[in-house]
Amino acid sequence: MTLGEKIKMYRSQNGLSQEKIAELVGVSRQAVTKWESGQSAPSTANLITLAEIFKISMDDLVSGVSQTGLAERKQGMAKLVAAIILAAAGVFSIVIISNMNAINIMNTFGVDVFSVNTIRLSFQLGGGMAIIAAIVLFVLYIKGLKK
Repeated sequence: MTLGEKIKMYRSQNGLSQEKIAELVGVSRQAVTKWESGQSAPSTANLITLAEIFKISMDDLVSGVSQTGLAERKQGMAKLVAAIILAAAGVFSIVIISNMNAINIMNTFGVDVFSVNTIRLSFQLGGGMAIIAAIVLFVLYIKGLKK
């Protein structure tokens, strides 16, 4: 059971509305809604106050609380950040190498004229693969939001 589910359960058992909990704790009703939905978590001080309101121990309130929701959100954000970085790197490598002339490529990489097209193609393929990987990560991120 998540912390939000526990807060909602104890609130319902005590016949309290989200508005009343918000008033007693000293937060907005939207904060209570976010706690119950798992979008955020109450501070330690607010957890103590909630335990007092529900007339339970802190241990009862927080023991057995699943942290998977938070872990999944962190993984989702990591996927999103990785997707953005990969997309930027892919576009950057394709644009930069496509706009370099053969002499710049030869000077930058220290190769002969025959290797220029191989290097250009390698960067374009690598950039394309980075963009595809970014799209896959972004799709995984979106699927994770729908859970």
